[in-house]
Amino acid sequence: MKDCISRRTFLKTAVGAGACLYGLNYLSSLQKPKPLKTLKEAGLKRGLVMVHGSHGKGRTEGETIKEMTVRALEAMGGIGKLISKGDKVVIKPNMSWNRAPEFAANTNPFLVAAIVELCRGAGASRVKVLDNTCSGNPSTSYEISGIAMAAKRAGAEVCFVDPSRLREVQIPGGKALSSWAFFNDFILQGEVDVLINVPVAKHHSTSRLTMALKNVMGMVGWDRGALHKDIHPKISDLNRVVKVDLTVLDAYRILRSHGPTGGRLEDVDNSSEGARRIVVSTDPVAVDSYGATLFDFKPDDIGYIREAHEAGLGEMDYGLYGFEEIAV
Repeated sequence: MKDCISRRTFLKTAVGAGACLYGLNYLSSLQKPKPLKTLKEAGLKRGLVMVHGSHGKGRTEGETIKEMTVRALEAMGGIGKLISKGDKVVIKPNMSWNRAPEFAANTNPFLVAAIVELCRGAGASRVKVLDNTCSGNPSTSYEISGIAMAAKRAGAEVCFVDPSRLREVQIPGGKALSSWAFFNDFILQGEVDVLINVPVAKHHSTSRLTMALKNVMGMVGWDRGALHKDIHPKISDLNRVVKVDLTVLDAYRILRSHGPTGGRLEDVDNSSEGARRIVVSTDPVAVDSYGATLFDFKPDDIGYIREAHEAGLGEMDYGLYGFEEIAV
């Protein structure tokens, strides 16, 4: 399956990003803006599901993660409660860095593939996988992470973000941001019916941790470096715009230090005691709140989790609507 845009096209659009944004601003004054995506009315259960697995007993890692993913979504009510036949699904993993899967700097490719297969099986007409990476060469991080190949084999369209598709969005009630530029792929009605956020749990040198709420930074453009000053309310503000229908946290491997880039195997926890978990919920604040405990933090120790909760974006008490733990 071909990429949505070629590498050459990506470079051309990246070079012309300023011109594209100028053109967008001009056209937006002439055309009626397309509506933003809303949360999909779904029959998934509220609450949090955590599946704890092991790839022993003759199973490969891929087989184990696929079973964990299936069991997690079954416990939520089944992927068919979220995805209807013909839906356009966008999956947003973290594939920011030129790191192989064992370094836990990116989302596990087996998890992304399992979600793609489930979405296709539920009748999605299109499943698109993309991320605004932090590496200078997006195609390299797509490849080295293992996600591009795994997602394509599972039936997804793997795309680069296109700077010409950025849209400035006002953020009503924003605490630190009044507006920011988001990629249409993640926020526009008609572009995406179901948005699934698939972050990896890891240490971050600026925000302490990066999981679901911070993974939204891969859905935006402009100068993302500027977001790192006063980062916690800014992460919360970005999440006021993005309407994620399902969050699946990859904690199968956990990068415990030297994040977000990693690069040392000694910083990665892949033990049955501390890792090998997949966490699923429709509430990203609840997911991150549970994820914080994997690093021995309380949810309100992490500024952006607290900010998002105070903004009404989700619950820090991740067991408020039920907590189910499954062993695979």
